[in-house]
Amino acid sequence: MIVSNATPLLAFARIDALELLAHIVQHILIPETVWHEVTRDPWRPGAEAIRHASWVEVHPVATIPPEILPLLDRGEAEVIALAEAIVATEVVLDERAARAVATTRGLKIIGTAGLLVRAKQRGMIPAIRPWLERMQSQGIYYSQRFVEELLRQLGE
Repeated sequence: MIVSNATPLLAFARIDALELLAHIVQHILIPETVWHEVTRDPWRPGAEAIRHASWVEVHPVATIPPEILPLLDRGEAEVIALAEAIVATEVVLDERAARAVATTRGLKIIGTAGLLVRAKQRGMIPAIRPWLERMQSQGIYYSQRFVEELLRQLGE
């Protein structure tokens, strides 16, 4: 099972690519806080599509380890707590602090860009550059150094 934070869902939704994300992950779990974050504003790009995505499952989080609450926002903390509770195979996180906490806790992490790399490796897309550029044009932030290094590694 894969547990995701809001940013990866929003990144794909903003470029009208939730179908690609569904093909990459098949099924994804999100905690209630993340669900509310991505669907509460009906005018948010992709909110309606996410609300109707049968492959996105909302899961309640019973408890959050108290030591991570001061370090992360509520959604990120719930993602990590849910991933630990269900023994997730992967956690989709982009934010640096959340990735650091998840790594420290032994969780396997992938980010939005990593999902695009996976799609390319599986032959779903020919290149990730146009997808990253579209995400960036829709307000998803990646450092220029990160993008250049990733594209260099992929030969793009």
